[in-house]
Amino acid sequence: MLAEQALLRGREVGPAERQSLHGWFPVSLQHDPASVWWRFLGDQRFTAPFFEDSLAWQAVQDRKVCTTPLSALEDLPENVPPAAFIFHVSRCGSTLLTQALATLPQCIVMSEPPALDAFFRLHHRHPEHSGGAHTLRRLVAALGQKRHPAERHLVIKFDCWHLPWIPFVQAAFPGTPTVFLYREPGEVLASHRRQRGRQMVPGLIDLSRLAALVQRPGAQELAPGDLDGHAVRVLESLYRCGLEMAAASNLLLMDYGQLPDVIWNPLLDTLGMECTPTELATLQARAGFHSKHSGNRFQGDPAPARAAPSPPTPERLDEATRCYQQLEQWRLARSPG
Repeated sequence: MLAEQALLRGREVGPAERQSLHGWFPVSLQHDPASVWWRFLGDQRFTAPFFEDSLAWQAVQDRKVCTTPLSALEDLPENVPPAAFIFHVSRCGSTLLTQALATLPQCIVMSEPPALDAFFRLHHRHPEHSGGAHTLRRLVAALGQKRHPAERHLVIKFDCWHLPWIPFVQAAFPGTPTVFLYREPGEVLASHRRQRGRQMVPGLIDLSRLAALVQRPGAQELAPGDLDGHAVRVLESLYRCGLEMAAASNLLLMDYGQLPDVIWNPLLDTLGMECTPTELATLQARAGFHSKHSGNRFQGDPAPARAAPSPPTPERLDEATRCYQQLEQWRLARSPG
C-alpha cells in the first residue's frame, strides 16, 4: 500500500552492512518472492500515537531500510511476549489507551503497525502461501524485540478493519488477553464526519474480509460520493462483527465512557502490569491530554460528537446501535459486583 511505501523511503542497507536485525522493524511483506521490508529504529522507543508516526519522526538522514527473505523472521533478537492485543471500532479511545501504556518503561506499544495489515492482506489473498499462524507469531516477535532492560510487556493495537481476524490471532496466541474497545455509534460517526479515517473513504482500504463476514442482504447501491452512507455501512459491519466476535471469543469489553480510569483500575492488574507510584502518576497525567496531540489537554469532543447526529437516509445506525447496546449489556453483566 502507499502508506507502507512511504515508510520505506531511506538508504537501502545490504546484508554485508547489517550484522543482525536488532533495531530493525518489519514494515511490509511481499508475496512473490516471499520477503519482508524493514526500517531501522535502533534504540528509539515507539511513543508516538501510531507506528508510522514514530518512523516519520526519525531524521531523514537516519532513515535506513532493508529487505530479507521471509525466513529471516526465524533468526530474531530477544523479544518480549505479547501481554495484550487491542481491537476497536475506531474513534473510541484506543489511541488514548495505547498512549497511556506507552509511558510505562516496561511496555513496548505497537499502535497499528502496517506489517500486520500487510500480513492480513496476504493471508486473505494467498492463504496457501502466506505462512499462517507461524508467520504471524514471528512478525509479532519482530515487533516485540527487547531493546531496553525494563521491557517485559508487548501491547499491539490492530486496525479497526482487522476485527474479523480475532479468532485467527487468538488461535496463534492462546491465553493472551484481547481487549475490544467500542463507543456509541453516533459519536463515532460524528468524529469521522469531522475528520474521516481511511476506512471511511471508499476504495482506500480493502474491507472485503469485513464485508464478506457481515453481508447485508438486499443492500442498495450507494450514490457516488455518498461518504456518510459508506461510513454508516462500515460502522454497521464493525459493530456486527465485534458483537459476533464477543459472542464467540473471550474478549475484555471496554466502552469509551470508562476511559481513562479503567486503564489503572482494573486493566493494569488484569494484564499483570505492575508500576511504581511515579510511573502511575505519569500514565495518569498522559491520559488527561489529547490522544493524538499530547500537548493539548483533552476537554472532551466538540458538542456535535456528544449528541448522536441524525443518520443519513436511506442508511441508518439502528443495527450498529443494537449491537452496541448488546455489547454494553454483556460488559455490565460480566463486571464484578
